[in-house]
Order: sequence, then structure tokens, then C-alpha cells
Amino acid sequence: MTDEEMLMTVHSYPDNTDVLCHRKIRMGKIGDGGWEICDDMEVRPRQPCIIYSFGINNDFSFDDDAAKIYGCHVYCFDPSMNGQDHYNRSDKVHFYKIGLDGKSYTNSKNWNMLTFADIRKKLHHENTHIDLVKMDIENSEWPAIMDMTSSGALGGVRQFLIEYHMDGTTRGDLQPRLKAVQAIEAAGFRKFYSHKNEFNKYTVPGFPVIRTTCYELHYLRK
Repeated sequence: MTDEEMLMTVHSYPDNTDVLCHRKIRMGKIGDGGWEICDDMEVRPRQPCIIYSFGINNDFSFDDDAAKIYGCHVYCFDPSMNGQDHYNRSDKVHFYKIGLDGKSYTNSKNWNMLTFADIRKKLHHENTHIDLVKMDIENSEWPAIMDMTSSGALGGVRQFLIEYHMDGTTRGDLQPRLKAVQAIEAAGFRKFYSHKNEFNKYTVPGFPVIRTTCYELHYLRK
């Protein structure tokens, strides 16, 4: 695949869905910050249920709605927010000042970054079913995805909601992105909804229409 073909593929992939969700319910804000959950019988969260939500940026609207509608315990993670390292926002919504990445370490901003498997271990969820994962973590999704898929830590997860950051035009930028989305599909996930972030409009050389550098893709696994 040439560099140009790779660029076209990266920006064509997010436009097309693979599976039909008959009933989607938006949790959180109508604009930026809200996400769609597939409410079809086979994949909807059912009590007792757990949701992991990575990337909050002081907006708990998705988390609050998901806890209210489905009765799930929602565990929220964001290392960039000021305040306590851990607190219970409500009896169902729990916040941790932790980031998600492809390895566990402390970064240059002194943020505590953990792998998905290490977070599950920290919360004593190694053998607990996780129903849904939402991820908006500003480019850390790429190493995180590769670790999550290779380790098998996504086993049992029915819905995976991800914001992909598709900036970059070199082969070194694009190839890891293609490998990550291939790994997601190899794990059995299929896209049921796609949304472009309108605030990150982007012109791709050779592409006939305006793109974006941020795509919110919603996957399910039956």
C-alpha cells in the first residue's frame, strides 16, 4: 500500500458502519461530550453492570446518564483533572485520577498512566465482566488499543466507544492507526455508528471532501 493509499484508507474507514443497531440512545450532551449506546437486547448493559469511561475533561454527562438509565456502576478516569485522586460522584459514578495507555508508568506531567489490565487489577475487576468501554484520551488510544487487544483484556466487553485522532500524513503516523483498527475488528468488534467532530475539520490531500482529525466510532460485539 502506498502512502497515498494508506492516507485514503485511514480517512475512509471511519465513514462506514458494519452492523445495524436498531435502537441507539445518546447518553450525555447532544453536542461534544455525548455518546451513543446501542440499546439492542443482545448488547445493552444489564444490571449488575460496569462501564469504564476514559477521558472526562470535567464533563460527567455521559457517565451520569449511563448510570441513571442502566443502573451500572460507571468508573471514570482522567489524569488531567484537578482535585482528589479518587472520589464517588454518586453511589454509581466513581472517579479516579488515572490515565490509560499501552504501558504503566508516570509521564512527564506526573500523571499516573496504567494499562487497561492494570486498571482492572487495581479495581479488583480482573474477573469481573465489563459491559462497555468509552475512550476519549487524546492520541493515547493508539498504544492503549494495541495493548488491550493483544493482552485479551477486552474479553467480555460488548460495546467499545472510541474517539480516534487521525492527524498525521506520514507512513509512520498512519501504519500504527491501521494496525490498531484492524486489531479492534480482529477482536470481534463491528462499527454501528460513526460521528465526525466538527471542530477539527481537515483537508486530506487527494480526498474529494472535507474530513476531520477526530472521529467518534461506536463498536459492538455480539
